[in-house]
Amino acid sequence: MKKNSRVFYITYSLLCIISAISFLQLSIWNSKPVIDWDISQYYTYLPATFIYQDFHFEDQDSLWHKAHFKHAVIDGTTLPVKMTYGASICYAPFFLAAHGYALYNDTHSADAFSKPYKIGLLASSLVFALIGLWYLGNWLQFYVSSFIASVVTVALFIGTNLPHYTFVEPMSHAYGFALFSALLYFFYKYRIRQSMSLAIGLGLLAGLLVLLRPTNIVLLLFPLISLFFQRKQHDPLIILKHALIAGLLAILLWVPQFVYWKHMTGHWFFYSYNEEGFFFSDPKLWKGLFSYRKGWFIYSPLLFLALPGFYFLFKKNRTTATASLITLFVGLWITFSWWCWWYGGSFGARALIEYLPFMGLSIASLLAAVAKKGILPSALTYTLIVVASILSLHFNILYSKGLIHPDSMSKALFWEQITEDNFVKNYPELLDPPDYDKAKRNEGF
Repeated sequence: MKKNSRVFYITYSLLCIISAISFLQLSIWNSKPVIDWDISQYYTYLPATFIYQDFHFEDQDSLWHKAHFKHAVIDGTTLPVKMTYGASICYAPFFLAAHGYALYNDTHSADAFSKPYKIGLLASSLVFALIGLWYLGNWLQFYVSSFIASVVTVALFIGTNLPHYTFVEPMSHAYGFALFSALLYFFYKYRIRQSMSLAIGLGLLAGLLVLLRPTNIVLLLFPLISLFFQRKQHDPLIILKHALIAGLLAILLWVPQFVYWKHMTGHWFFYSYNEEGFFFSDPKLWKGLFSYRKGWFIYSPLLFLALPGFYFLFKKNRTTATASLITLFVGLWITFSWWCWWYGGSFGARALIEYLPFMGLSIASLLAAVAKKGILPSALTYTLIVVASILSLHFNILYSKGLIHPDSMSKALFWEQITEDNFVKNYPELLDPPDYDKAKRNEGF
């Protein structure tokens, strides 16, 4: 096991300082509603519990309407909040700090929507993203040098859509990225030493990770597959005992969610997405990865380097490579089987942010391999990383300005708009609006 090097400490410290300065300079809470649309769904458990004591929101229609909170009512029955309460757990310390400040400060309303609450939510996403980058960098150092781990950690943060979901929209993804990065780190340590404390930590991380977004359960394939391939190296009885305890702790985190569903519907289990569902026999893989509407590789071109990287990862560590690829493939299949494969108004393939550690490890494996080939291949690869990261950062900026449309980008608009800092003249005509009704029926969209 490699110890943290001075290089990574310095790199990470600089990254934290630059991120904090960027956070203050951007001051998104002054220009964006922050608590809006899906975020209001993730967030609603906190004000409902600590401020209004009302999960039906009967007396707060105007506030929640302003936040575009859609509390569905069918046949006179108020349905539960669509999202599970995992994000609210992550928001909670920052929400409580903001609420305490608002209660004792007459400048801002203690209504869960004023400036302190916006700042609190945005601060929470930044803190979790930085925690995720810390664990990612440390996990990568188990496989590659500290220098390469540092480069990849910074590149993944700059060269993907993670900055937008760190600084602008505190949805579940930065939190899921942090939890999964931590899970990977502690799981690696568990493979070396099977201790009860690590098993307990892994159980809590796994439970909260899935509670954030139930589809995150796919990510747990990685540790399961890894343990299966290395089953002869471990005592099966110890592994079974630890797995049972970890599983029990993960389920315990879900108990409040079950109680809430029971309170709202009379059922312990409830599918809160109603008519929205998956089309597993027809996943939109190509569109999800390469379309101009939301393609993962289009808006995060750095990830192209992960494709050859998996070859080198497989040569060096077959177990990790196989577990990563299987988990990634299943994740892609399920993610793009969702009826709204572009995930509404969003930047890039936001639903895949939790899978970035796999791409980071693959890119790190590529860098480790080219380092043995000489200066020229290394220089070329590092140049590509810098260019791709800057390009993706440019896309983040364009999206924040509204120049990259949230759900209607077309190929023609993409190539006309990416070099402009203002709306191109024929912007509306070049849009390609999705047909949400057809998508729900999987009718050729």
